[in-house]
Amino acid sequence: MAPKDEHLALSSGIGLAGMAVSNFWDYGITAFDVFKDEIIDCIMKPNKMTAVHWYLYFYQDIEEELHKLWGSLEPEWIYDFIQRTLDEVNLHPDLPKADFDSCKDEECAHYDCKVGEIVKEWTAYINKNQREINELIVHSAFQFVFQDRNFLHDFHLELTDFVEGHMDYIKEKYPDWVTEKQRIRRQYFPTWLTSAVFYRDKGTCSNADCRCDLSNLIRTQNKIHLDHIVPLDLYGSNDASNFQLLCETCNTSKGARSTATSSVNVPFWNL
Repeated sequence: MAPKDEHLALSSGIGLAGMAVSNFWDYGITAFDVFKDEIIDCIMKPNKMTAVHWYLYFYQDIEEELHKLWGSLEPEWIYDFIQRTLDEVNLHPDLPKADFDSCKDEECAHYDCKVGEIVKEWTAYINKNQREINELIVHSAFQFVFQDRNFLHDFHLELTDFVEGHMDYIKEKYPDWVTEKQRIRRQYFPTWLTSAVFYRDKGTCSNADCRCDLSNLIRTQNKIHLDHIVPLDLYGSNDASNFQLLCETCNTSKGARSTATSSVNVPFWNL
């Protein structure tokens, strides 16, 4: 079943996704260590909260961002940022609007006047609801990162060092989910995960040399296989962002030591 339509903070999500992807090689390992327990909990079996989500949270802090703006920008610019952010996440509090033109003091910087106090009210609302706002922006950013199989490949390849280095801790915490070879045990693929990967990969085998149709609209012989981008045998995980769509032939021929994927996809239009 396809996911329900919902409001997404696309502009904020794009900004966060771009920052996270471009800084991954500098801060990825640090983020893994900061959210060690959270990441371990979500990589053992497919979960809608993924390791990529936690990595995005490493960068997303609306309260800290607003605090920095108060130290560098005038209230009018801060108010504009707050309005755009709240519109993005579809939150519309019943607070008074700041009318900067109504301020009669031509030299007023709006820090201590009535208008400035209104901006502080909006700032307080952001701080009070920061958890929900951060969650909505991270959720939106994930929609972009999840489409980039090459980044997911690099992300999970880097995560293998984390998994291998924490295997004793993982085994202690989840003894039934670790194999005798000291690898994370394969888990059941839930329907929501199969649907998400199918829609992302547009019902097509991700192998650039194959690209066969798996929608069953044209040919019914091809079977859908969910493939670990980074195999469990290489200290990969069951994290929901570590999967791609392959046909049966490509999946069985890939092998447990291959991390092959591709950036080939279907554009909205061609150049």
